Amino acid sequence: MKVTSLPLAAAAAGVALLSTQPATASPLPHQLSFGDSPSLSTTFSLLSSLTSASLDVFTPRLVQTAHDEAPYWGFPHYLRWKGVRFFDVTDHLDANGQDVLLAHSLLSATSNEKKTSSFPSKLSYQKQVGSVHANISESGPRANIAAFTSFTNRYYKSGSGKQSQQWLLAKVKEITSVDENITVEEFEHPWGQNSIIAKIPATDSKAAEENGRIVVGSHQDSVNLIFPYLPAPGADDDGSGTVTQLESLRALLASGWKPSHSNVEFHFYSAEEGGLLGSQAVARSYAESGKKVRAMSQFDMTAFIKAGTNATIGVITDVVSPELTAFNRLLIEGYLDVPWVDTQLGYAGSDHASWTKVGVPSAFSVEATFGDCNLKRIHTTSDTFTHDEYSFEHILRFSRLSSAFIIELAGWGK
Repeated sequence: MKVTSLPLAAAAAGVALLSTQPATASPLPHQLSFGDSPSLSTTFSLLSSLTSASLDVFTPRLVQTAHDEAPYWGFPHYLRWKGVRFFDVTDHLDANGQDVLLAHSLLSATSNEKKTSSFPSKLSYQKQVGSVHANISESGPRANIAAFTSFTNRYYKSGSGKQSQQWLLAKVKEITSVDENITVEEFEHPWGQNSIIAKIPATDSKAAEENGRIVVGSHQDSVNLIFPYLPAPGADDDGSGTVTQLESLRALLASGWKPSHSNVEFHFYSAEEGGLLGSQAVARSYAESGKKVRAMSQFDMTAFIKAGTNATIGVITDVVSPELTAFNRLLIEGYLDVPWVDTQLGYAGSDHASWTKVGVPSAFSVEATFGDCNLKRIHTTSDTFTHDEYSFEHILRFSRLSSAFIIELAGWGK
């Protein structure tokens, strides 16, 4: 069954019915009558064949859709279908109903502002960055996106979501095997698909301890908007950001780079589509354990160039650090061949927002202005890498941006 051929009304009816079920709803009955509507019959026959474990996607969760609004019980999949961005804060509220991530933000605000609000106003590593950029090529992203999109979906609760995470873990370990000092870890989550963290230590450990980490991130999961267990190749959202980071990491290490004065971490988050679940867990863990993060940059959707438009880099200006965002513009002007354009995404747009919550300066660059992003294909079976608007050249621009961000902030060790 080609999922994208179903009428939107049928999808809406399915979501509306399931969203009214209690949290402990059992599977749908096998005998349901929908008259002469083959689309509804097909949809519900598929849903009724799924196990009760699958239907937990329709269990209500505590969600927050705006910074100044209190969390409320809602259905994440229904919110996603409506295009509402949200944090799932169910696991992050204290006994008084307060978001513990925000509490850490208040506790760490003074130290973060003193140590991380200032970023370079000029570029200092042009020669070194150039040597890394000369190593960046399309072959890796092409092979990696073909493999990464071959899984039925990368939904964070599905079996194929776990399998895709294991593939990604093996790929990161393969790339980093050239340096025995690099560690690759799984950050475990209760839903099965773990986040992945690659840690590259600085040559000056004392300076690194003082300066804090440089983090670049992307999310590994994908989702189908009609029902999350259905096929969802997620080539752009966020397969593109994932392969962007893999190529940045590979090119850096192939060039002999080591950070000099800040440790560097590559994060591949689980469950972004579920309400930034993976990145919230990681950010909270870092805040609670006192791990310093100087700056975080997110890469989510980096491949799409809308037909009839010129390539640009969309610079997100909301729920980010203005100072780090200004630094990102400097990098684009100095190292890329296309201009930047400011754009806004809204609350809880991607994993950078989890770091903003805990007081860490974050930045987020995307494939275009929000209105020119790949909005019609994402979360469907059509989010593939085979159409004309999917650009590997654009992916490489973001690999260059990622590597430049890292080198200019973490240095080049000897």
